[in-house]
Amino acid sequence: MQPNPKQSYHKLVNRQLKKYSSPELLANEHFLKFVEAVSDSYEAFDKDKELSDHSFTISQQDFSEINEKLKEEFELKNVFIKKLKDALNNISTKANSAIIHQDDDLLQIVDLLNDEITKRKEVESQLILAKNDAELASQAKSEFLSIMSHEIRTPLNAVIGMGHLLLKNNPREDQIGNLRALKTSADHLLVLINDILDFNKIESGKLELEESVFSIKKIISDIITGNKNAADERENQIVLDIDQNLPQHYIGDGLRLGQVFNNLISNAVKFTQKGTITVSAKLNKLLPDKQAEIDFAIKDSGVGIASNKLDSIFMPFMQASTSITRKYGGTGLGLAITKRILGLLNSDIHVSSEPGSGSIFYFTLQLKVAEINQNTIAAEDVIDFDLKGKRILLVEDTQFNILFATQLLESWNATIDVAENGLLATEKLLGTNFDLVLMDLQMPVMDGYTATTKIREFNSAIPIIALTASATTNVREKVLAVGMQDYVTKPFNPNDFYLKLKRHLVL
Repeated sequence: MQPNPKQSYHKLVNRQLKKYSSPELLANEHFLKFVEAVSDSYEAFDKDKELSDHSFTISQQDFSEINEKLKEEFELKNVFIKKLKDALNNISTKANSAIIHQDDDLLQIVDLLNDEITKRKEVESQLILAKNDAELASQAKSEFLSIMSHEIRTPLNAVIGMGHLLLKNNPREDQIGNLRALKTSADHLLVLINDILDFNKIESGKLELEESVFSIKKIISDIITGNKNAADERENQIVLDIDQNLPQHYIGDGLRLGQVFNNLISNAVKFTQKGTITVSAKLNKLLPDKQAEIDFAIKDSGVGIASNKLDSIFMPFMQASTSITRKYGGTGLGLAITKRILGLLNSDIHVSSEPGSGSIFYFTLQLKVAEINQNTIAAEDVIDFDLKGKRILLVEDTQFNILFATQLLESWNATIDVAENGLLATEKLLGTNFDLVLMDLQMPVMDGYTATTKIREFNSAIPIIALTASATTNVREKVLAVGMQDYVTKPFNPNDFYLKLKRHLVL
């Protein structure tokens, strides 16, 4: 009986065995081993064929995918080349149409790009040199302005000072008008000089804010008083509207804040005729960190500003029109300086105006409230002009400044001695008792810094106040570093000068 070959061998072998085999062959062990080997060969062949067919199918898929990716990359390469050529068309410093229009010129494009990079580096080097030259020029300009400031302020101090003394000494009726014109012109010149110097400080980043105790009401009141003559000439009325809930004193830079108010109030007066200027300060809210948020506004009924000029008025050396400069004067720096100072105080200025209907400038400040003895501050601010019994050493080498300072101090009943340089001042202090020293900084033989250093070696108690016409930003630090207590910038306001003397003298 034949075995069932389908159970043991490949289907083709089973078919052949069924067709050609005999029981004798199927009983032969050697024949069956041969048949088994043949069957295994068939099985192996089938498996190889199946793997080969599968491999071919996979290779076809991979090839198709790779081919698609190559097409995509080729198209992307063309896009990149086109963009690169467009970019080179924009930056190239030489025209080369052969390079621009060829489609497969990457090496030439790279060469062109290398040329452009080299040229850009050369331009960059030139720009760096130009920047360095500009910085040196800016430094030279600052030094020139500082020197010119000193040279202009020194004689201007005498002009303003002598004008003050002449007005104070009961001039004749026919002289009063001339003296007031002299004082007004000198004051105006000082404002112009200060504007230029302050703007230079701001532009160079050297304007630093100081901290001291001040009263907003006093600052605004003093500035209104200072602008009263100009307001009267134009038949203007200045109205002060101060919130009664405002704290009395604050800590900050009262000088710069006063500069902001002076610029805005003087502008309002200048551009108003037979009208009203209202200065208001309203408490917005008290903050938990001992600060007050205050809204300020300066409103006038003057000529107004066109809407298309509202932004440009805050730009340096710009005014609403050239006719304004001819008619009203000014450098065009006041509002630019005001905006920069308020920026340093973390605020900004806004304006609303219509031609013929006036303008309103307004801003908000957060100021630190000062907790101080109100009676002490009130006493310090009293101007009684009496220095009787006080002996003051004036160290100054310019004769007309000596003349002005001596007459001014003697009019306040002080006793004055003069030393024309720092060496003479040192010698006088070794042999004579003084209550205070007024020390000029730039003098022949021995300057004020050196003299103060030597004085402090044998006298650490006497107050020394620097007198300087310099506009450099580091004067305050330098005078304090050598042992001085304070400084006064020439030309000085006699009232402010007296209050500084009073602060350092035991009256």
